[in-house]
Amino acid sequence: MDLGTMLRVMLRRWYVSIPALIVAIALPGAAWTMISSTYQTTSTISLLNSSAASSANQRTGNPFLAFDSSLTPMADFLARRLGSDQSAADLAARGVVDPASAELAPNASGPFLTLTVSGKNQNLVLTELQTFDQYAIDQLAVIQTTTTASLPTSTLIRAVVVVPPQKPTTSMKKKFEDVAGAGVFGLAILFLSVFGSEAMALRRARERAGQPRRRIGSGNGNGNGANSGNNASTATANTGNGTLARRTPAQSSASQLPRYRDPEFDPEDEDETEPWIDIEPLPLEHLAITDRDPGSR
Repeated sequence: MDLGTMLRVMLRRWYVSIPALIVAIALPGAAWTMISSTYQTTSTISLLNSSAASSANQRTGNPFLAFDSSLTPMADFLARRLGSDQSAADLAARGVVDPASAELAPNASGPFLTLTVSGKNQNLVLTELQTFDQYAIDQLAVIQTTTTASLPTSTLIRAVVVVPPQKPTTSMKKKFEDVAGAGVFGLAILFLSVFGSEAMALRRARERAGQPRRRIGSGNGNGNGANSGNNASTATANTGNGTLARRTPAQSSASQLPRYRDPEFDPEDEDETEPWIDIEPLPLEHLAITDRDPGSR
């Protein structure tokens, strides 16, 4: 089925296609209006070496000058801890109800974590991310104090927020996906309603006509003979009524025979023949027969 046929069917079933087209246009519009935008904000925290390690080996005590190779595995461990179900329950108890995630900062050369919160409320996601940052710092201390023996405070790895929560940005990807899905659903309704009504109308027309659909040329010899008999009888009946009847194939076969032509006939002599002469008919009294012929006396 080409595009022209589809358009003709839609025009023929306009009373179905117009409401379906309105629904197909209204669904994406309603999805765009009803589905609110998603806001996303991020922050970055960095793990710092302990104060004791920052001052050892003739170091100045500045933790930013004492990044150790062991801090990166510790940052990965903390990210996995923040993504657990227990952490999600703890965050929900602290008021973080929107989705929150933590992962190692991409292309980072140090123990940096990127924290993300997504939600529908622009102001709420900022507050939730601040809570999430503080929870991450607290969990780092909990990990070190519960998994090992009691350690001095000066030997604990610390964390600091290096990038505070940023202004929430709108994420339109999910909204576009939902609107596109609504548009596809509307088009499906349009085509199903139009072509479904067309198929039902054709089926009802065949049922009213009493002519079931069949292949061209199908049938047996009996059916062909019956049709020929009906055609012949129809032609005979029409001839008896004085009407001009159509010749059946059996009657018109004689007209297809070759015509007889006189071998001695010369077409050039046809122009030299005398034209027909119209003779007036004689009255009937001139043709009367008497008892005696006057010429016989």
